[in-house]
Amino acid sequence: MKRLAWTRLVPALLAVLLLPLTGAASAVPGSSDRDTFQLTDEPGNWFRSDRTGTPVTSVNVGGRVDFEVGARTLTRHTATTLSKPPGSPLNLDQDHPFRGKVSAEFDRPGVFLFVCKVHPYMLGVVAVPDAGGRVPDVTAQQLPFIGHLGVPSLPADTVVSVLTSIAPTDQDKQATWDIISPAEGFKPQIPGVGEVWVDSQFESVPGQATDGQPKPGTITVVDAATFNIEREINGLDPDARGWDNPHNMWANDALDVIYNGNWFGQSLNKIDRASGDILTTEVVGEAPTHIVTNPNRNFQAFGLLYCPLSAEDNLVRLEDRSRFELHIIDSRPTGSQHTHPHGHWLTGDGRLVIVPNVFKGLGFTGSVSIMDAQTNSVLREISWAPTGTGSALVLPVAAGANRTKAYVSNIGSGQVSVISLATRAIVKNVPVTFTPNGKQGPQFSIFDTLQAPIQVPVSPHGRFAAAAILSLTTVARPPTGSADHVAIIDTRTDTVVANLATPAGTHGAHWGAKKGGGYYLYVTNQNSNALTVIDPDPNGDGNGTDAKVVGRIILANGSVGAGVTDGTGGQGLKPLPTMYNGWIQDTVALSGTGRLSPEVEGWIGQLTPEQKNPTG
Repeated sequence: MKRLAWTRLVPALLAVLLLPLTGAASAVPGSSDRDTFQLTDEPGNWFRSDRTGTPVTSVNVGGRVDFEVGARTLTRHTATTLSKPPGSPLNLDQDHPFRGKVSAEFDRPGVFLFVCKVHPYMLGVVAVPDAGGRVPDVTAQQLPFIGHLGVPSLPADTVVSVLTSIAPTDQDKQATWDIISPAEGFKPQIPGVGEVWVDSQFESVPGQATDGQPKPGTITVVDAATFNIEREINGLDPDARGWDNPHNMWANDALDVIYNGNWFGQSLNKIDRASGDILTTEVVGEAPTHIVTNPNRNFQAFGLLYCPLSAEDNLVRLEDRSRFELHIIDSRPTGSQHTHPHGHWLTGDGRLVIVPNVFKGLGFTGSVSIMDAQTNSVLREISWAPTGTGSALVLPVAAGANRTKAYVSNIGSGQVSVISLATRAIVKNVPVTFTPNGKQGPQFSIFDTLQAPIQVPVSPHGRFAAAAILSLTTVARPPTGSADHVAIIDTRTDTVVANLATPAGTHGAHWGAKKGGGYYLYVTNQNSNALTVIDPDPNGDGNGTDAKVVGRIILANGSVGAGVTDGTGGQGLKPLPTMYNGWIQDTVALSGTGRLSPEVEGWIGQLTPEQKNPTG
């Protein structure tokens, strides 16, 4: 894996200046007074300059850049200032995603970084040279991360060269992503049970396009018993309408159907699990994210699909009525004003929905809503506050829960908020990210760490919450010696008890069954072609301090035309069976009724009594 060891970090970073930049920056032919960024669905080239064909451009002082959301993408976005030279009054921001055009005029020399707040790894860079034609260094005042490296500033080229999201070509992806060879993969010694479905969201598929624009993404299916690739599903199926960056999945109680959402599109797919055939596609709204079903058989809402629209404000509920049909039941706001909900979670009793609202209005602050799963109405919205526990709610993005607490990850603050389900209030914020010199704490935001917690599922027995930490750079940091990691949180004390190194772009995480008892944590890595397998408790003593990476499964399977992106982009994933408390009991109850296929009956037969009925 490509990592910069901490002991060699500053010399290595400075040495980058002596090398020509990869395709992203070397494509900048010089400054002008005008350019346009087209926002796209293309991995590593989401802000595509008309002049350079990359996410990096240059304009003179007084020059203008237009940001267009149009033909190259299937959903709404924002084009928001993320970082700028000190003293610059430029503040491009939107309180809601849009289609159309916004513009920025650049008032002084320096590096300006732009982001989509809906899809926060979409980055674009504008370099503005001074009168001598030189782009000023990026200072620690502009980007505190640099100060933690022990230097006051770094050349603009150096900063751009370590950003994993600036990778428009295969050469760039090879340079900054973890494209891992089969020889570097290894399998767990103890098999898992069932399958692991992975949204390999960035994989290129020749001919997979909408209106002539290429749309990436496949689903890679891994056999958990052998950890071999079983098959790959793509959007070339004529029933895969609107297939675009497939992002997250769920399954029904019989495990014969998989539901998949297209984050850069507007639709959900219903897929036959056994054959991989796409049965139907339902348009639900702008940028659908995660899908979770209601597990409570005693409720009228049992089996309904819950799906947030991250470029809108609503939580959509759908009914799976027949083999070739999904039907929208209702669509309700997840809070006051614009909310942009993302990775929600249902409690195992099917009563509550925990919804992170990524941003509300201008800026990056958000909220968490607790909704009634039966009425789809908001019971309480916990809002950002300038002080106290609410101050952590900066780009809240994903949730998990056990019987008593919910856990919400916050991209901007680098903390996991712990919420009491009894009082519906934040009781603690747990820092899970690191500065490049190994510092950690609530005072360090994403500008100090350039790391962001993404998914944070709670184990089926309720003992651990696992936060997947994504790094925006290739820079390694203590204590893991890697840029990305997974933080294992002990839910008894709500403290981090282990940090484990993972490949680039650590993003998704879910729990699956380990044969013989216990659980594996499966972790996806969007800037890699690998799936990570973690055993949180190898000796079974209930203590996660000995958590260990036990597998690295290479998802590349030689797909024709995929090139370097083969198996990359891992974000959402769905281990089968669904092992969480509330869901696994529904599947176990179908055993012997004829509703389960022989293969699924075999999976259920391998589970221990504790796995069949967890109490977390």
